[in-house]
Amino acid sequence: MRAGIVPWLGCGLLLVPQAAMAGQTGYGVPAATVGCMQAATLQRADGLTVTATHERMLAQMHCRRVDGTGTWQVLGRHGDTVLLRHLPVRKGDAPLYFPAAAVRPVSGMAAVLPSGPLRLVLAGVGAVLAWPLLRYGWRFFRRRRAWRMCRRLVNRHADALRIRRRQLVQVNSYGVERTTRWRREQAEFIKTVVQPALRARRLQWAWPVIADRVQARIEHVASQKLSCGESAHASNGYAPDMDPIAYERYCAERLRACGWDARATPPGGDQGADVIATRGGMRLVVQCKLYRNTVGNEAVQQISAARLHYQADVAAVVSNADYTTSARQLARSNNVALLHHDELSAFAARLARARKKA
Repeated sequence: MRAGIVPWLGCGLLLVPQAAMAGQTGYGVPAATVGCMQAATLQRADGLTVTATHERMLAQMHCRRVDGTGTWQVLGRHGDTVLLRHLPVRKGDAPLYFPAAAVRPVSGMAAVLPSGPLRLVLAGVGAVLAWPLLRYGWRFFRRRRAWRMCRRLVNRHADALRIRRRQLVQVNSYGVERTTRWRREQAEFIKTVVQPALRARRLQWAWPVIADRVQARIEHVASQKLSCGESAHASNGYAPDMDPIAYERYCAERLRACGWDARATPPGGDQGADVIATRGGMRLVVQCKLYRNTVGNEAVQQISAARLHYQADVAAVVSNADYTTSARQLARSNNVALLHHDELSAFAARLARARKKA
C-alpha cells in the first residue's frame, strides 16, 4: 500500500487523509444532517425529506440522520465529502460520510473529552485528588486568620504586657534575669485573652500550630519601650541597681517632666510620702518602693496615712516590682493607685486632664 492512499470498505473510492483536519481536533455536525457509509450514495440520500418512508430508504442505502449531539473526528476527505467517526467510539458505530459544507470544527479539545460514565469516573478521581489541596488551602487560610487575630490582641494589650514584664522580671545577684513569674503571667494572658477569642471564632484548633509564634510575639512586644507618656530623659534615668533615694528623685523627675511641681521629701521625716507633687490646685503624694520582691500592705498603709497628713487629693505607690494580692485589695478599699514607674507619667497626665474637666 502506497503512503497517502487508503482503501475504504471496498467502495472503489480513494480516501486521502487530510493533515489539517485529522488528529485530535473535534468537529460538529448539525442535527438532521444525513451521513452515509459510502460517499457515492450521500448525494442521493441528502435530499430526502423527513418521513417514515424516506427514513426506510436511508436505512436501505446505509445512511442515517444524526441528532447533532456529540463530537466527531475527521478520518479523511473525498471530494466534497468528509469521513467522520463519532467520539467516543461506540460498539457497532461505523464512520459516515457527510457534506464538507456541513462540518464545523469544535473549539479547543472539548471534542475529545470522554462522556457518560467515564466522565463521571474521571470527575470523581479529580475530586479525590483535589480534596487534599483544597483542605490544606482552607486550613492555611484559617491559620493565617487565627495568627492575625492573636497579633492584634497582643498589640492591643502591648503597654500592659510591657508593664507586667518590667514588674515581674527581676535580676538576681549574678546578673541573670528571673523570668518564672513572667512566664506565668504570659500563660495567664493566653488563657484569659487569647484562647477565649480563638474559641469565639472556632479557631482553637489552630493554637498548637501558632502557639510558638504568638508567645514570641508577646515577648517581643513586652520587651519594647512604652508607647505612652514616656520621655527619653526620664526613661534613661532608671537603673535596677540604683539606691532608694535616687529612685525617689527619679520618680519626682518624671512628674516634673509632665508639668507637675514635684519634690522628693527629706529622708526620715517624710511621714510616709517620698514625693509630693502639685498642679493646678491638685496635690499628689507618692510612696516609692525599689524592691526585688513584691510590695505588700505596708506601703499602702503608709501612703494612706500620708494622704491624711498632707491633705492630698490623690495617693499612689510607685514601684519597679509587682504587688501582692492583699496589697491590691487594700489599695482598692483605700482608693490608692498601685503603679509601675513606667505608668507614672500617663497616670499624672490623666489626673491633670481630670482636673481641667472638673
